[in-house]
Amino acid sequence: MRGWQWGAWLSALVVGALANVSESSTQDVNLVDIISTYPELSTFIHYLQRARLIPSLNRMQEKSDVSSGMTIFAPTNAAFESFWRHGDLGNKSVVSEQEQHLPDNIQAELRQQLLYHVLNYTLLDGNDANLFLETLHFPSRKRLFEPTRPGTVPQKPQDPPHPGAEDRGGLLGGYGQMLRVVRAENGSITHVGMDHRGMHGARIVHVDRRSRHGIVYLIDRVISLPPSLDVFLREQSVSTLFRHIPNDTLRTLATTAHLTVFLPTDAAWHQLDPLEKKYLLGSSPEALQDRLRVFGWHASSTGLGDGRVAYASELLAAPQTNLTTILGGDVHVRTQAGPTPGSPRSLSLDGMSIVQQDILTENGVVHIVDGMHMPFGDLGMTAEKYLLALNATEFVALMKHAGLGDYITQDPHEARRPATPRGPFTFLVPPNSALRNWVHQHVAQPISKHSSSMQRLRDMLLYHILPDHQRTLTNETLLTTQLYPTGLLGAPQRIPVILSDNKTLTFGHARVTHGPVHAHTATMYLLSDIARVPTDPVHTAARASLSTYVQALSKAHLDSSIRKAPLMTYLAPINEAFENMGLAAKYLLHTSNADLSHVIASFALPGALYLSSLEANWTRVVTGDGSFVWLRRDEAGIAVRTPTTGATLMQTTQTDLITDTGVVHAVSDVQLPPSVPMTLSKLARGAPTQKMLSLIHAAGFDWVWNSSLTIQADRKCKQQKLIVLLPEDRAFAKLNISLYEANPESLRALVALHILVMDECHSRKRTDEHLPLPLFDEMVHSTMLDKRLGGSSAFGRLAFRRTSASSKNQLGYMVGIKGARSTVGKEHAANVLDLGHAVLHETLADGHVVPGGVLTIDTVLEPFEPGWLLRWNWTWKMCLLLVLVSGACVTRAYTRHRRWGYTRVQSDAFEGEEE
Repeated sequence: MRGWQWGAWLSALVVGALANVSESSTQDVNLVDIISTYPELSTFIHYLQRARLIPSLNRMQEKSDVSSGMTIFAPTNAAFESFWRHGDLGNKSVVSEQEQHLPDNIQAELRQQLLYHVLNYTLLDGNDANLFLETLHFPSRKRLFEPTRPGTVPQKPQDPPHPGAEDRGGLLGGYGQMLRVVRAENGSITHVGMDHRGMHGARIVHVDRRSRHGIVYLIDRVISLPPSLDVFLREQSVSTLFRHIPNDTLRTLATTAHLTVFLPTDAAWHQLDPLEKKYLLGSSPEALQDRLRVFGWHASSTGLGDGRVAYASELLAAPQTNLTTILGGDVHVRTQAGPTPGSPRSLSLDGMSIVQQDILTENGVVHIVDGMHMPFGDLGMTAEKYLLALNATEFVALMKHAGLGDYITQDPHEARRPATPRGPFTFLVPPNSALRNWVHQHVAQPISKHSSSMQRLRDMLLYHILPDHQRTLTNETLLTTQLYPTGLLGAPQRIPVILSDNKTLTFGHARVTHGPVHAHTATMYLLSDIARVPTDPVHTAARASLSTYVQALSKAHLDSSIRKAPLMTYLAPINEAFENMGLAAKYLLHTSNADLSHVIASFALPGALYLSSLEANWTRVVTGDGSFVWLRRDEAGIAVRTPTTGATLMQTTQTDLITDTGVVHAVSDVQLPPSVPMTLSKLARGAPTQKMLSLIHAAGFDWVWNSSLTIQADRKCKQQKLIVLLPEDRAFAKLNISLYEANPESLRALVALHILVMDECHSRKRTDEHLPLPLFDEMVHSTMLDKRLGGSSAFGRLAFRRTSASSKNQLGYMVGIKGARSTVGKEHAANVLDLGHAVLHETLADGHVVPGGVLTIDTVLEPFEPGWLLRWNWTWKMCLLLVLVSGACVTRAYTRHRRWGYTRVQSDAFEGEEE
């Protein structure tokens, strides 16, 4: 048997002997001596000895007033055994045998556990049903962490709390921990140490009142200490929000002195907006700070003043109590009468009911409320917090890295900070993966503050920020952004908005996947990709498949200046427009000339002329080459009229191609400005026809290149054009050109056959306006070789025939000599390869033949020389007719003569003949 057990039995024998003493002497017995008389309290005595509390208890009894006394709740041995076996809130080590190995020779934790069973006054029977009593346990982490064992080298404190956590050395501000006591109807005490639900208390099994120094209550279980605040918040199920606070922070809260906490229920928590809940439960540092902020709105470290914790009993004693929260604001606790007379009163916190009261913790008390106390009626979430709730972590990080954090961190309930952007704003938020890929491709690492990479990053982000709340959107609109490029001279950049028939919304070709999300100072749209930031006009035109226009810029050496020219609008012809120009486009694009620069300049307009900025009436705009155009908005987009087109209009095929210097509109045609006449000679330079040009010169037909021809139209139609057919150089490989060069007349006939004079009296179709002449099947025009125009040949007209298009004949037309027959060694038909329309911009008097255009062909047309049969065409036809008529007459006369001049005689049959 252990020594302490022998001592306990010896004390019991001594006390038993003293039991026979008179009643007066018994009243002077010390409470510790009375406890020693009970064998079932031997374990309790042992722990009092180990914690060195017996001298303290004796001195307290000696100095206490008889009227005050002391109350001790002494657990039985069985209570301690049960406590060891099951443990309680992790405190089993407080009284376990392992404590003898602890370095603390004062046994501070054990002292706190035992002192929680001691009251410094006598608890008598009374009328109060339930009591909330202060014990001699003064919770203190400071005493637990300070080294107590003497030694030559001071011991380092074990995990000390944050400085200033305790007030005057106690977590309850110099007040003892509270204990619940329950009385029966007769006023006797029945239970002690219950929790807020009335459970886990100790039952009174015996009461010893023999000492005038107080009362000893024998109880059937060890009273557990209230848990620390961090343990309570981790294990409670009433309000799960605060279970997501990191352990380090929880431990800090647990060492904050005399806290009164009003904890919202989960029902109140679920009344928040889903994004607010998602944000608060997030893992971002901002979410952690806001969880602590919400906690601070519901916690007070000043309590009732002077470090007094606001227990319900004290709150009920006043009609209203004002408490200052940790963050500095006030909350108001009001006392309300019960629903029926005589029913218990209740408490409310700023209109929210306190549904559970007085949940004790090591450093204070917790009350459960059915709502959330928010000083401004909401969490006051910034745009940044909504973005984090939407998992836009990369967007938030880049905004801060680019120095644009002020756009997303403005608190809606605080005054706007100086020099910060004035909201509200709409944010277009690309996915995290798209942003990471963009940074990898476009930004050099690491990003310095004033580098071009940083500017590129800022431009991209600012292009995704729009002023105001953009919540009601329409199709094909341009919204301003927070990007202000230098090329717009202080004007904001625009972003196109497309709303399709199936309600799909796109910003700058990036589809909206979620939104709009409404916040206090922001509206957010989640995009499927990054909205492309507008670039220079050249790159924009290339991306819009205007490759021929880009080629023209490069050919004219204007690409560099167009990239930099500020605040400009460009009308960029589509590729088909250049193709329709035929030889004119080849002349402009493939020869060295200044005309191309004038053409491009005529499509450059000053200012940013967006579709929405144009009116339905014609607006006159000066172009880059000094001429002018008229613009107006219509249902198809933008109509363009130039001085050279008259009533004919160009129409846009794409509008509002945004650039960093303005805008580009794709147009359907190329209209030459007045400064660029397109003559026949220019058209001829656009094709490989040098051999034919030399023959025209040798034959004396250079006059065809003059802009004003001297030929007089002698037909009823006094509007005629000259069309020149130019065989390509490869066509002369099949022609014996030396025969023509040796014979000037034949050469002139050859050249004259390639010069058409076309009537222009009939109006054209809109689709034929780019052609030098209307093309349709069986169309016939006279050449300069035709006798009708003073030529020498009856076969001087050319006819056009429609054929199927092929790789050798992409236009699908052939031209040949009208009425010609196949001649050995000569070609009288050719495929039309290309064409070009002459444009002169000058008015000629009626009666003049004007330049019309050029056709290139794949074969040289040789004059047709008919044979004798064709030359005597009508003569031999008449002779043959005369012969046929004469023969018919003779035959008929002979037949009639035979029939009328002779009669057949009937004779008898010869012998032997049949009848």
